[in-house]
Amino acid sequence: MTRQWFLGLLMACMLLLGGISVPAAAHKEHKKKHPVAEHVQPPPAPGGENALAQQQDPTAEHATIGEEMETAEPDRSSMSFVERLLDWLGRMHPVIVHFPIAFFPAALLTAIVGRRRPAFAAPAQFLVIAGAIVAPLAALLGWFDAMQADTSPLLTVHRWLGTAIGAGALGLGLWAWRRPNSVRSTAMTFALSAITAAIVIQGWYGGAMVHGMDHMNW
Repeated sequence: MTRQWFLGLLMACMLLLGGISVPAAAHKEHKKKHPVAEHVQPPPAPGGENALAQQQDPTAEHATIGEEMETAEPDRSSMSFVERLLDWLGRMHPVIVHFPIAFFPAALLTAIVGRRRPAFAAPAQFLVIAGAIVAPLAALLGWFDAMQADTSPLLTVHRWLGTAIGAGALGLGLWAWRRPNSVRSTAMTFALSAITAAIVIQGWYGGAMVHGMDHMNW
């Protein structure tokens, strides 16, 4: 059992190193104000080229949706100590969020393999429990990160979906901790598949807030 936990820890460390290497710059523009002039076009003249271009490009109106989440950098000099502390903690969200993104897909793959190979049960249990620790933390830091942001439909979905993922991850971790053999069950495989799919959807919403609704267009 000690050897199996060591293998699980080694696998988790490799995944963490890979997750940390992903640039946090994907989210660093989360709170910065982009020039509106880049997205706002002048009113088109009747029959002009601008009107024709907008008709031909139905996604143009979505180019500025990502700006709903982006506000000017707040004046921290007017904040209280608690507000500045929470704001500072919230800026760790883009880093911490990569950990559950790494843990749960890896736990799903390890659990699937572990259905036929009992030696994989311990690594799968470790990955589920590790994900259950960091996912609620990532969700909490996300709330701190968005405290100064204007409420928008994208933020509302991203915020509450992240909260649901954190709560679900905590439940899976308690399940795996109390019943180690459950990680090889069909129910656990289904649950890990659901939370992995939710993480993928959550990632799309996070990208939409930063890059716009059409950020994944072909």
